[in-house]
Amino acid sequence: MEIKTTKDKIIFESLKLFSKDGFEATSTRAIAHSINCSDAVIYKHFKSKQEILDAIIEICSDRLAAKSQQVKIEEMCWEDVENICLGMFEIQTTDEWIVPFRKLLLIEQFKNPKLEAIYRDVFINRPLSYMEAMFEILIKLGYMKPGNPKVYAMDLYSPFFMYHTIQGDNAEIIETLREHVTLFRKNVVTDEVKER
Repeated sequence: MEIKTTKDKIIFESLKLFSKDGFEATSTRAIAHSINCSDAVIYKHFKSKQEILDAIIEICSDRLAAKSQQVKIEEMCWEDVENICLGMFEIQTTDEWIVPFRKLLLIEQFKNPKLEAIYRDVFINRPLSYMEAMFEILIKLGYMKPGNPKVYAMDLYSPFFMYHTIQGDNAEIIETLREHVTLFRKNVVTDEVKER
C-alpha cells in the first residue's frame, strides 16, 4: 500500500508506534506528533484509536491474503513448494507493513484476546491450512508419499515459524530454511518423482 494521504500516514505511523510501544501505551497525541499534526486531524479521520487498529488489521490481513492468492494450489507442482514457503517467509520478515504488524500482535496477544486470535489465525492457522491443502493436492497428484497432510504441514512450517522469532541475517536464515525444505522434500517425495 502506497502511503499517499494523511489517513494513510496516520495508519502507518500508528502501526509503527503500536508495534514499538503497544496499543494501550500509544496515545493519539503520540500518533499526531509522529506525523506533525494535531489530535484534531487524527479525529477527523478516525473516531477512536481502536478504529485505527481495525484499519491496520484489515490492511495487513488483506496484504498477506493477496500474496497467498497469487499462487493457484490446483495448478502447482512440487517445485513450487520451496518458492512459496521461502517467499512467504521473506514477506513476513521484510515487508514494511507485515513486520510491525506481527510485532504488534506479539506484544498484544497476552493483553487482548481478539488480537491473540488474529495472531493465531494469521501466522499459525492460515499458513498451516494453506500448506495442508497444498499437500493434499500434491499427494493426490502422486508427488508426495501418502500421509497426513496436516502433519506434513506442521513438519514443514514449524522451522519457518520458529525463525520468525530470531533476529539475524535474513539471507543466512533463508539458506538454512532452503536446506530444511530440501530435506523435507527428500523425505516425502515419491520414488516416481525422484526418478524424474
